Amino acid sequence: MALYRVTQEALTNVRKHARTRKARITLTRQDSRRRIRLEVRDEGRGFDPSAATGGAGGLGERVGLSGMRERVELLGGELEMTSRPGAGTTLVAEVPLHTAPEGKDTDHAR
Repeated sequence: MALYRVTQEALTNVRKHARTRKARITLTRQDSRRRIRLEVRDEGRGFDPSAATGGAGGLGERVGLSGMRERVELLGGELEMTSRPGAGTTLVAEVPLHTAPEGKDTDHAR
């Protein structure tokens, strides 16, 4: 659910700021690293990430980025964003893959 919410926020940022209607979402399970990797990439106008996290922009922008980071970190993961003016933006979230112990079924409704 946390990665779904991060994806929602990332797509909201694309819609509000990137000046593009195209984004690519990739979700992969990396068994060798026991991680789930989410990547949201746009080819929009890009921006200076240090300006977005350094206090520039409105409160909503700072809360959105910090909220995504907090969701990922609560799962023991990491969030990385790369962007530069004119080159689009890429957001990558990687979180540990937690599996149930042998004999435990995690697919049932609670």
